[in-house]
Amino acid sequence: MSFENSSVLEIIEKRGYRKNIKGDKFSLYISNYPVNANYLKSRIGNSDFILAELCCSIGITLEYLVPAFKKVIGVDIDKKVLEKCKNNLQEVGLFHKVELIQGDISNNNVLNQIKADIVIYDIPFWYPYKQKNQGDLLAKNPPLKELIRKIQENITSNIVIFAPPEWKYEYFKKELGVIEFEHVYINNKHNRNQVYLGNLINEEGETQIKLNYHI
Repeated sequence: MSFENSSVLEIIEKRGYRKNIKGDKFSLYISNYPVNANYLKSRIGNSDFILAELCCSIGITLEYLVPAFKKVIGVDIDKKVLEKCKNNLQEVGLFHKVELIQGDISNNNVLNQIKADIVIYDIPFWYPYKQKNQGDLLAKNPPLKELIRKIQENITSNIVIFAPPEWKYEYFKKELGVIEFEHVYINNKHNRNQVYLGNLINEEGETQIKLNYHI
């Protein structure tokens, strides 16, 4: 299912989102699959902890993780996207456990507002061709090593990074040191990689998880 050839309704159906989820086509396409969000809930959930997601977009990952944490914090630079995130979490009755922060995550003043035990960083730009006439979107991402160092210094060393399937273990290992690099397969397709740092590492090196759901 390509972005260009899919409608909003097709993306919702094929990803397994709830039918009344709010989001534009691009936000829906780049968001997490519910089956993977549920997997993360079982892997990192802790009712005594606060979770923050950087670049949370319309809140699909947060929606599934909120019940597993004492509180969650969503951070995004886009005010309109955060409004959709708020609406989505209100629709399922979870917003009372959520704090939303609008800001640039490369800014120390934004990071200093976040008090959390675990941070998810969803790298915002994976593929330059998804938004035409905007140049190389990948170049707009903050330098990985520098941003992760800031998160470790300002918030926590327990971090999960969402990364595209094309990005390799060797790159993250070189940039970040000791990591668990998890290849995530959804319905037998390599969908993404998840990088774990700090106490979230179950096994150093490359691992994989195979997830399935029915369309």
